Amino acid sequence: MGNNNNNKRRKFYGNNAGAAGNNGAAGNGGSGGASNGGKTAQQNAQNGQRQQNKPQNAAGGGNGAGKNKPKNRGMNPANNANKNRNANGNNGGKNRADDGRKDTYVYELDGNVYINLTNKCSNGCEFCVRNERASYYGNYLWIRHGDPTAEKVIAELEKKDVSAYKELVFCGFGEPTYKMGEMTAIAEYAHSRGLKTRLNTNGQGNLINKRDIVPELKGKIDLVNVSLNAPDAESYQKICHSQYRLDAFPALVEFAKSCVKNGVACRFSVVDCIGAEAVESCRRLAESEGVPLYVRKYIADS
Repeated sequence: MGNNNNNKRRKFYGNNAGAAGNNGAAGNGGSGGASNGGKTAQQNAQNGQRQQNKPQNAAGGGNGAGKNKPKNRGMNPANNANKNRNANGNNGGKNRADDGRKDTYVYELDGNVYINLTNKCSNGCEFCVRNERASYYGNYLWIRHGDPTAEKVIAELEKKDVSAYKELVFCGFGEPTYKMGEMTAIAEYAHSRGLKTRLNTNGQGNLINKRDIVPELKGKIDLVNVSLNAPDAESYQKICHSQYRLDAFPALVEFAKSCVKNGVACRFSVVDCIGAEAVESCRRLAESEGVPLYVRKYIADS
C-alpha cells in the first residue's frame, strides 16, 4: 500500500476518533439525527462550559475521557447520522443556502441508479464515505424530511430512462435493510422495467429485523454485496462499531452463507484501506465460507 493509502488510514483510524466519540445526546438515526443548529452562540458557549465541568464519559468516549471510558466508540451507532452531520458543520442547516433543497432518494453514479432509503445504520464504520461530507459526488444524501416511501422513489424512477442503467443499487447514507418493505417493492418495480438490482449491506439485516430476511430477497435482489472489512469479530467491531457488538460479525457471515445456500447471488466486499494483510485474511475467510470476495478501492474525496 502506497503513502496515499497510509495517509488515508491515519485519517480514518486516528483523527476521526474525536468525531466518532462526541455524539452526546441521542438523535433520530432514522432521519439523519438530531441537529443543534437552533442554538444561539451564547447557548453553545454555556453548554460548552457545562461540558468542561462534566466527566468526559459521553457515549462513544469523547475527547479527554478517563480511564473508564468505553473502548467501543460505537456505543450508540443510531446517532451516526447526527455525528456525521455535525462533523460536516451541517448543524440543522437553517441558515444554509441549500436549506430549501429536496431530499435525494434517487441518484446516478458510474452508469447505475442508486436508491437512498434511510440514514439509519447499525454501524459506525470509521472509513464510511459519509463521515466527512455533506454530499457524495454532488448528491446530498442526508435525509431531512423523512424516509421516502416506495411510491416516492418509484415516481422519481418513472421520470428516467432506466434502460440507460446497468443496475439499480440500494445504497446511500444508511443501511437499506431497515426498509425491507420499501426495498422489495422498488426491486419488483425495477424488474418490471428490465433492470437488475443490487443490495449493498452490512449484512446485519436479520439482527435489525429480528427475522430471516433472505427469503424476502430471493427473486427481488439479483446481487447482495455484504461489507466484510475484517477477518474476525474483534477486528470488525474495532473499526465498524456495530450496535450489536461482537454478535454482528458472525451474523453477517451467516447471512452471506444463507444467501448463497438459498440461491441469492452474494459476495463479500472489503475496502483496500484496511491494509493488505487484513485483505488477505478476509480472502481466506471468504474462501472457507464459500462466498466470493470483491476488493474495492477506498474513495477518499468526491
